Amino acid sequence: MESRRRTTVRERATALLVIAWATVLMCLAGCAAGTASRPDPAAPSARTHERAAAVLTVDATTLRQRWRLFNAQQLLDQRCMRRLGLRYSITSAGPEPPSGVTTADVLGSSPSSGYGVSPEKGGVSGEPAQDRYVRSLPSAERERYVTALNGPADQAASLTLPSGDKGFYATGGCTARTQAYLYGSVRAAFEDILVPQDVNGLFTGYLAHDRRYGTALGQWQRCMVAYGSTARTPAALIQSLRAEAARHTSPAALDRHQRAVATADRRCDARSGLRATLAARRAAFLRQQPRSVLSRLEGVWRIRQQALQRAALQRCRPCR
Repeated sequence: MESRRRTTVRERATALLVIAWATVLMCLAGCAAGTASRPDPAAPSARTHERAAAVLTVDATTLRQRWRLFNAQQLLDQRCMRRLGLRYSITSAGPEPPSGVTTADVLGSSPSSGYGVSPEKGGVSGEPAQDRYVRSLPSAERERYVTALNGPADQAASLTLPSGDKGFYATGGCTARTQAYLYGSVRAAFEDILVPQDVNGLFTGYLAHDRRYGTALGQWQRCMVAYGSTARTPAALIQSLRAEAARHTSPAALDRHQRAVATADRRCDARSGLRATLAARRAAFLRQQPRSVLSRLEGVWRIRQQALQRAALQRCRPCR
């Protein structure tokens, strides 16, 4: 009888132990599943990645934004200099880039839009009137003029970039006042210029060792050779057209050449998938970047939207 009682006690203890371990294992499995299903609050959002990619990508929207900001800065610089009693000639940014324009990063909606390259203006030498005027000034007067426009040489600040390099920018003069008005601060204006350039430099280094991009680029190059082009990249192709425009080629000849090249580029991109591969590798590159870099790129996106809003209003509000 005593032996049976001890056996029953042992059996109950064993059963309780099994239940206890099962409960622990269920808890561990549930906790692990719960942890995996919860998003990491520190992970950048999809919107952050999207905005970072937009800042690094040159497309029709980017070109049109740059065109608007350049025109606004020119007009505001002129107003500021005139208040100081100084002459300032606005440099033309040319016609607004068409919405369907093709860039090195993105195919446009139509080959007829080309790359938005137009003949350069600026007289026989191609030099803008503003530059010719400043160069014509006597040395002492030119120095005073440049100081009024760009500020004293000792008024500068540095900007540490994501790569660790440093950029330097002027903080005085009419140009700085214009930048502060549009962007909120001179530093923010140079963030918009220097940070995308710096990160794109890192991305270029990444692509140099990326097999998928290298394969697509090689296919595009071989295809373009069949159309008579020796350009190594779409960016080099567009640069060659700009050099042609700088030589004051007739508008009709430039337009014909640009359309023919854009048609060939479009066909070769379809065969190689070059620009689609570029976008995919850019996304992969951004996924490897620390949150600080993505946040900084998103910050550039935000300040650019602010600058565009102020640029649209600048005809009604004076530069302060």
